[in-house]
Amino acid sequence: MVDAITFSELRKVQKEESRSQQLTDLDDDFMLKVSDYFKQKEEIGEEREYRNAERVFEKIISTREDKIVRTAKINAKSDGGSTPVNMLPFENELFRELKTVFSDHRERAEERRGGDTDFDDVENFEEQTTSERQEDQETEEETSQKSEQAEEVEDGYTKVKITSEVPEFMGTDLESYGPYDEGEEVQIPEDNAEILVNRGSAEMK
Repeated sequence: MVDAITFSELRKVQKEESRSQQLTDLDDDFMLKVSDYFKQKEEIGEEREYRNAERVFEKIISTREDKIVRTAKINAKSDGGSTPVNMLPFENELFRELKTVFSDHRERAEERRGGDTDFDDVENFEEQTTSERQEDQETEEETSQKSEQAEEVEDGYTKVKITSEVPEFMGTDLESYGPYDEGEEVQIPEDNAEILVNRGSAEMK
């Protein structure tokens, strides 16, 4: 049985993943370690750390998904046969499925560009794509807003939600922070954020 990962190690993976343009290299048994970690926290009833770890894990998976989608689109466009490195087995399956979907979509687009359709098809296609374009635009706006929010966080800092009153303290950057009231969302050095989370005074955003 493999040793379960720790919360600090999970946070380290999340930080490295967010800073890299490519998929980071995870151990083959990464998912097994994560599974064991959550089982342990559930068994001993550490609900606060469990919830924070869930948020961190979701960020890791979401960031890796974005990279896989981008790579699949590039591969479909260039008809490349290479597979990106550092994918976990279940991610490899997602990549192949996405590449097929994007390739099929491009083929259909080429067929329509070449006139392999009738006017009824065109009208139906335009009705469908109008709605799809609106949905895509909304999704892009949401993604853009999230990206802008993410860019606001400086390297070495992170956002947390305060869950109980925190007195003024000296950050690892030698700056003063706080005092903070319950419910506040603040940006503080990553090391201080982990300390507050471990104490139960904050939750990761």
